[in-house]
Amino acid sequence: MKKFDASIPRKMFWSTDVGGTDFCPQCQGRLENESHSYLLMIREGGEIQPFIAGNDSGYFCPHCPVVVLKYEEFAQLASMAMSEGYRGKFTVMGIVDLDAVPEEKLDVPLGDDDNPIPLVKFTNLSDPVLGRRRRMRGKLKTRRKRKHSRNARRSRKKQKQK
Repeated sequence: MKKFDASIPRKMFWSTDVGGTDFCPQCQGRLENESHSYLLMIREGGEIQPFIAGNDSGYFCPHCPVVVLKYEEFAQLASMAMSEGYRGKFTVMGIVDLDAVPEEKLDVPLGDDDNPIPLVKFTNLSDPVLGRRRRMRGKLKTRRKRKHSRNARRSRKKQKQK
């Protein structure tokens, strides 16, 4: 049995952002290593591919709901999962709670309609759909500014012609 329950929602930090995997970035407690399964979302070109990987690259805080992941290990997993010459982006969405899979579904592949992935999302990740909406709004604002500046140029030209 695992010491760190996969069903507990946690904050995720990359080891490269917090200076390693020794201490918790929130409470400064000593982190402990444990193997778990994670759901990666890998973007290659215009497609996003889900990929479940089990590894021991997660370091858990015994005092607060935090996990620090070794970035290099997950980047290597993402590159192995995709085609040769991978240059896409990836994110780890959360921990897959394998204990939540019912016994009668153990022979059904995870992610099928009859057996959804029991994902416990990281609490500090933003919703990728919302991120797209924000970017779209920014593009619309930029377009409006451009249209406005074009109209201003036209009116200046008309004034010069008079």
